[in-house]
Amino acid sequence: MSVRHLSLVLVLVLLMSTSAVAGEQAEWWLAAGLGAGAVNPDQSLDNYRWDTRPAALFAAEAIAGRGRFAGGVRLTRWQTHQGTGLALAEPDPRVRLTSVDFLGQVRVLERAGWQLWGTALIGQMGLRYAPDQTIIPTGVPGGDITVHYDPIDEMNLGLGLALKRDFGDQVSAALLAEQSRFSLDTSHRRGDEIVFERQEFVNWSYRLQISWVLDLG
Repeated sequence: MSVRHLSLVLVLVLLMSTSAVAGEQAEWWLAAGLGAGAVNPDQSLDNYRWDTRPAALFAAEAIAGRGRFAGGVRLTRWQTHQGTGLALAEPDPRVRLTSVDFLGQVRVLERAGWQLWGTALIGQMGLRYAPDQTIIPTGVPGGDITVHYDPIDEMNLGLGLALKRDFGDQVSAALLAEQSRFSLDTSHRRGDEIVFERQEFVNWSYRLQISWVLDLG
């Protein structure tokens, strides 16, 4: 499902929920959650020598909600490698991607103890390299070339769905599927020329999350 389709679904859900919430006795609650899963990077990142195989993803979030609406903040982290393409340049640097996002959530439906939530997020993603430089030997004494990898910070946008279930009064578990996107300034060869352009990338992530819930009444 594309971001456009998910956006339409969330807008329709928000409109329906707004009309229904007036008849509910909404109560405030707080939740803190930890999650782990996998991210499937945009395969076009392979054009820039990124390792685009699925990678482990970890997340932590804090949410406040009332009735079927909620909002909060989330920290997400995963990492991969980016090759240099140079046989004499070792090692390939790790790329660590850390996102801090603000969340908005709405409960779509609730049946037999299961809840389906829609999520929209906006925040900032930081790319950091380790090591943050590569030394390229030239074979000339004192002539080695050092390439530095500068940190990168970009806007992160996303939409997703979460299937949740409560276990007792203070614990809930959720399965989440989300699509997030960001843009990078890129350079690549096209024929006999080097092309510089800004390109958008889309990642999919899937994870299991356990949350501790505090009912404020």
